[in-house]
Amino acid sequence: MRTCRGDYAPIGQFGWDGGSGTATYADPANQLTGILLTQVGASTPDSMRLSHDFWTTLYQAIDD
Repeated sequence: MRTCRGDYAPIGQFGWDGGSGTATYADPANQLTGILLTQVGASTPDSMRLSHDFWTTLYQAIDD
């Protein structure tokens, strides 16, 4: 669970980044659940950038 605000995520968001290219988070405050499934493990910088870009884009879409 996040206890401080990150790049895109609010306090209270919780979830998991898997090492095999999966990530899932729930954000109760925004009534949002996101699931990212890739076929790229977390062993390359590009895969971590992809995950960050996914979550950033998701939150930008609801940030009005």
